[in-house]
Amino acid sequence: MKPLATLLLFLSMCILFTEKVAGQEYVQTPDVRIGHLPEIVTIDGKPTIYYELHLTNFSDSPVKFTRLEVRGQADSIPVFSITGDQWQFRHKTTDTAKQLPDNVLPPGGASVIFMEFTLPAGVKNKTLVHNFQFIHPDRANKPVSFTGPAFDLRETTIVLGPPLRGGPWVAIYSPDWERGHRRVFYTVEGKARIPGRFAIDFMQTDSEGKLVKGDKDLVKNWYGYGVDVLAVADGTVASARDDFTESATISGHPKYPAGKATGNYVSLNIGNDRYVFYEHLKPGSIRVRPGQKVKKGEVIASLGFTGQSTGPHLHLHVADTDSPLGAEGLPFLFERFTLLGYYKDFSRFGKIPWTPAKKDSGQEKYRERPSPNTVIRF
Repeated sequence: MKPLATLLLFLSMCILFTEKVAGQEYVQTPDVRIGHLPEIVTIDGKPTIYYELHLTNFSDSPVKFTRLEVRGQADSIPVFSITGDQWQFRHKTTDTAKQLPDNVLPPGGASVIFMEFTLPAGVKNKTLVHNFQFIHPDRANKPVSFTGPAFDLRETTIVLGPPLRGGPWVAIYSPDWERGHRRVFYTVEGKARIPGRFAIDFMQTDSEGKLVKGDKDLVKNWYGYGVDVLAVADGTVASARDDFTESATISGHPKYPAGKATGNYVSLNIGNDRYVFYEHLKPGSIRVRPGQKVKKGEVIASLGFTGQSTGPHLHLHVADTDSPLGAEGLPFLFERFTLLGYYKDFSRFGKIPWTPAKKDSGQEKYRERPSPNTVIRF
């Protein structure tokens, strides 16, 4: 075949293909990926999952999302949805200038949708799929729908013993805090991860909700300071760091960069590529060394005030690699704890008494994760 005839045949095939695609109302959608496969955890008796959707807009037009719905793939039963003002809380783009509405992904832009929701009854063993709806200028600003990634539901197998004794301990975390552990990415060796996706900071109070006895600037006066930190499972010490010093006062505490956020820490390998991290430990208190085997309940260190910290507390999280910042945070449950109360307004934490739990609300919890900012006893 002559070159001109070949070219004409190629062009005619392109036209036919374009018409066929146009007949299917083709528009370029964002690329959507699940960053880390979720696992079910039980919070306040309810099956709950946390995960992220990573989006990239490779087109030359902005994408304005109007709805995201999570459904059962086989039965299309709705599980969770994002509409209206909810995009402001859920959808975060790389547009630091915040020049666009919260539900808009600009051309060439990347973003993350933070997903946290409770599963309705009867969906634990299902496959879930994401259905998106957005407005596209190439379609006269009419809604366009597409199906995103699917995933199989699975329950976490990580069940831990107590990291501390007694209480009251406040389980400090919240998925909606802009700079909370759950939303902070760290990029190590070319890959972004969320090591603190399920991290909990434990701070001790007295029965009146106070954090300190006496001068609040003195570290030694804080409740919980220096208490025993316990192995949450049988395991092997993977790594430890004990070169951070500690100021005697809160006001004298240095500011540390992200790379030194952990302070003194211990990581415990509990098997199956699961590592428990204990951070902000007291200098000179670490009783274990890498390679040492420990038993659940064994004292491994003391609660301290090192690294990025505003007051003495224990930071606890589980990850898939022995790296404080270069690993994915994994969900975990505690074998048992007692729910004592909660904070209705966490901005009053440490200033007013916490609200006691109702006697009929099931204070004894088994194989659960504490709800955000609840007061518990181990």
